[in-house]
Amino acid sequence: MHPIHPMLVHFPIALLSAAVFFDLLGGKWRPEECRIAGLYTLVLGFAGSLAAVVSGHMAEEAVEHSGVPESVLELHEGLGFATFWIFLGLLGWRLVTGIGFVGEQRAVSVGLGIVGVVVLLVASYYGGSLVYDYGAGVTGYPTKAP
Repeated sequence: MHPIHPMLVHFPIALLSAAVFFDLLGGKWRPEECRIAGLYTLVLGFAGSLAAVVSGHMAEEAVEHSGVPESVLELHEGLGFATFWIFLGLLGWRLVTGIGFVGEQRAVSVGLGIVGVVVLLVASYYGGSLVYDYGAGVTGYPTKAP
């Protein structure tokens, strides 16, 4: 299988981080424009995270049998799923507040977004560790002992 997961993960990392940045920026500068930009980047970033989760699940099968420590792989996977669910919650919250079912609670959006970005960055760190420390998905790379 072609290693598409490492090619896809950069889009949700950048877009979801940018969405939170726009939410933070909207507190002091052009709130309506930043809210709209944040929503669009959140939607695109979430779509990218869906693609990253699916491709990561497919890549897991090949990596599991390459000698990579299962604990690191499972931690990366768990953090990836947590990131997915946090940003799905944020997207749902943004849609519910946008429709008007609940009044805008900017602190909830920003807080959930910051938590999501932190979890995303930790998941990214462990994904990088899988590749650079253990050679996950790298042909001919000698793997470290767990």
